[in-house]
Amino acid sequence: MESRASAAPAPRALPYYVAFSQLLGLTVVATTGAWLGLYRGGIAWESALQFNVHPLCMVIGLVFLQGDALLVYRVFRNEAKRTTKVLHGLLHVFAFIIALVGLVAVFDYHRKNGYADLYSLHSWCGILVFVLYFVQDQVQHV
Repeated sequence: MESRASAAPAPRALPYYVAFSQLLGLTVVATTGAWLGLYRGGIAWESALQFNVHPLCMVIGLVFLQGDALLVYRVFRNEAKRTTKVLHGLLHVFAFIIALVGLVAVFDYHRKNGYADLYSLHSWCGILVFVLYFVQDQVQHV
């Protein structure tokens, strides 16, 4: 088993890459929120704006939080392995829950308005991504 002492040192530019990735991720989340707020009327659960919950949750869960979960082992490479595993797992769980809320929002919106579900390539690809994310997450942590 490899010890922490023999681990390769982090690249000197890693903090800059991480800062850039966080800035980019937060920019995407903020841009999505601004787009929904300014051009789509905002978000709400019990109204016609319920559909708008979907893109915001997907961006937060499957883009931002999932990306952060992947970075945990690089950023906290000198911390205890158990601590990093817990943080990694928690970020994946939060990403999954938020993405699930986004899926529930769109299916509930379709049901309330009498629209068909899974009628486009986007919806089938989205379901495939969500299922593969869940399966990969389960296989990875066994």
